Amino acid sequence: MFDRMTKVCSIALPLLVLPMAAHAASASLEAGEHVIQLGEAAEFAVHSAQDTSTDLHAWCEVTASGRASLTFDGEHYIPLSEPAVGDIVSLAPGETRRFDLTGAVEANKGNAYIAFAFTDVPTAMCFPGQKCDGAAAGAQNVKVACGNS
Repeated sequence: MFDRMTKVCSIALPLLVLPMAAHAASASLEAGEHVIQLGEAAEFAVHSAQDTSTDLHAWCEVTASGRASLTFDGEHYIPLSEPAVGDIVSLAPGETRRFDLTGAVEANKGNAYIAFAFTDVPTAMCFPGQKCDGAAAGAQNVKVACGNS
């Protein structure tokens, strides 16, 4: 019985380890912090294997002193969490939003990245006759910080 169990384990163990080893490959984000103006983008390079897809686990925080809209972008990044590529992130005055990025990075030639582009400063909506003096102004800039989880 012991010999039979040893034989089963010697066959099964490598089969269990193989998928875990293939899944263990991970990409890393070039961590940092950018302060961007309207029309600019904070871009973060993603370092990954060039011959296979890899997992990415990272985080990003976006902060603005006023209203701002940012567009999330990425090349070779397949998100499994929010935001998706093309999503618009809207920030209220003084708001900080954190995103835990989970996804896959396709095999690429070293040109993978994720980015947040400062695309719009929404204006306050005031109806005729309404006092709008206290409406918060749009952001002058946005801070974007990203790192690896």
